Amino acid sequence: MKSTETEILWQERLHTETEAIKQVVNPLGYILDEEQPHISGERFLMTRNKLVLMGRDKENMKVVIKVSGHPDGKKEIQYEKSARDLLQSVSFANDVLLFPKEIYFKQIGKYLIFITEYIGQEKVFVEHPLEQQFFMALKAFEAQEAFHATTFEHMKKIQTVFPIFSARTYFDSFNTFQKSVADLDEDGILEDVLAQAEKFLKEHKSTIDTYSNHLVHTDFVPHNFRVTSQKMYVLDAAAVQFGNKYEGWARFLNYMLLHNPDLEKLLTEYVRTNRGETEYLNLRLMRVYKLGYLIDYYIRSLPKTSGDLHELTKKRIAFWHRVLEHILEDKPLPREFIDEYKGKRDTLRSEEEKERQKEFAVA
Repeated sequence: MKSTETEILWQERLHTETEAIKQVVNPLGYILDEEQPHISGERFLMTRNKLVLMGRDKENMKVVIKVSGHPDGKKEIQYEKSARDLLQSVSFANDVLLFPKEIYFKQIGKYLIFITEYIGQEKVFVEHPLEQQFFMALKAFEAQEAFHATTFEHMKKIQTVFPIFSARTYFDSFNTFQKSVADLDEDGILEDVLAQAEKFLKEHKSTIDTYSNHLVHTDFVPHNFRVTSQKMYVLDAAAVQFGNKYEGWARFLNYMLLHNPDLEKLLTEYVRTNRGETEYLNLRLMRVYKLGYLIDYYIRSLPKTSGDLHELTKKRIAFWHRVLEHILEDKPLPREFIDEYKGKRDTLRSEEEKERQKEFAVA
């Protein structure tokens, strides 16, 4: 199937699906917004089994509607509901990390519907002063790290809801990335660096296991949290699991390498200076793992793209390939290289995607 057809079919399916969802949520007192940032732009490349829609209630208050009629999407929504319920039952980080208020959860016909309050924010995370960003991020990571499954009773309780990642699980997952890339990397340029990455991870199995059994948000980036009145709200509990305590750090730092390199540097230096070389090594291990995930995602996206987006996807793969090389060598990425990539990225992004990015990134 050509990539253009993939996007066209997505738009057609999206129109049909949202019209059907309107017929379900309107009798409940909710109206969908005309603008839907979570299904616009490049979102067609991502999982489409669950839709995240913006809407309003009878009093014109904004709400977030997560809905799916697909078994996989419904499973994800149910998991998020269960994860929230369990964490709130044990008073997880109530003064640091909050969840938007639950409004509605029910299966209607084929659709499972989960409605929560909309959390606004005065400005996006990276527009706050650097020092404030540092302390907000650090406080959020420390809150996650504090939830540590250390006893059999803890493990027995959490494993009924959460996946639990050990070094072996991370290795298996990384091996899946390698196989996916091998199948799609026509030029064969990624095989060597991923093999180096796998070797690096396996050489430090004991380190990965030492810092495991912590609660982590595996996709902890501004897309998935909001800051308002000095409080941080977690928007996507479906990305919560138990694993290495630096997995969330790794995702966040890889993201900030592009969106705020000064914050990436500050947090990295903090770990090395205040937590020691072993924890700094563990952070690098998790960054390597998350870079494997990112490269795998983009190379699997290539067949679905065309035109400028296809060219941008190739540049993204090349960029993260370079980042992976530098993390493996424990060398900082030149700022000039980052700025050059961002300039090319911005010329290739669609206007719709640029508009979508304004919700969580500085234009």
